[in-house]
Amino acid sequence: VWCSKAADSYCFDGMAGKGMMLYHGQGVDQDEVAGTALLVMAACNDHPFACYFLGHEYYYGISGLPQDHKLAKYWLRKAHDLVQDDGIRSTCMTDDDFEDCETMLKELEGASQLES
Repeated sequence: VWCSKAADSYCFDGMAGKGMMLYHGQGVDQDEVAGTALLVMAACNDHPFACYFLGHEYYYGISGLPQDHKLAKYWLRKAHDLVQDDGIRSTCMTDDDFEDCETMLKELEGASQLES
């Protein structure tokens, strides 16, 4: 209930939370499209976990998003920098998420250096 009310009030933690609930069908009917849309809105407003989620989805080409390493790198870098700048993890971004983010970034940054 909190996530829905928070998302409806443009609270970006609420949007990310409701987005994940919809995406996974946790306590609500599963709707990956609506869940992803909420996560996109939260990411566009600098929510670290939502940025990580988009980077992850673009990295693997899942959730109806194409595999696009340029966009993956953009969103993963943004998530990483937001967490580093704030010095704290988002309410949804776990240490495992952060480590996964760093791993994907290293792979993408290594690949882009090879392409140069």
